[in-house]
Amino acid sequence: MLPMLQYAVQFKQLYTKYFQALGEELNLSQTEIDILLFLRNNPELNTARDVAAMRGLARSNVSSAVERLQREGWLRVEPDPGSRRVKRLVIRNVYEEEMERLAQCQEECFSAVLRGISPQEREELGGLFGRLRANIQQALQEMK
Repeated sequence: MLPMLQYAVQFKQLYTKYFQALGEELNLSQTEIDILLFLRNNPELNTARDVAAMRGLARSNVSSAVERLQREGWLRVEPDPGSRRVKRLVIRNVYEEEMERLAQCQEECFSAVLRGISPQEREELGGLFGRLRANIQQALQEMK
């Protein structure tokens, strides 16, 4: 079990290192980068609640980061037409070039991690992670 935990910790360290220089240049924290890339990669999951739940971030951290991103002009917060209580997070087009650089940095990190792993092995890995996710969800349901 220890190697799996080490993998998670080391991946987080590597991921953070990949973004360090670009984050400093763009004056963005890692949490802000994570939020922006999550919204870019998952446009249908565009609320602070979605970000917190799917990325495993504290709601308070997401809220603070979203406020700063909005203040700095990275994000627009729009009311949901179906529910006045829901606020949708939208990346502003003004930062399209910077978002492309962040996405490229993310892709470089993933490429480094998957280096030497064949497409077939990647597919198998995806299947294994899918089974792990299902087992985790089932165990959580059983604990309720």
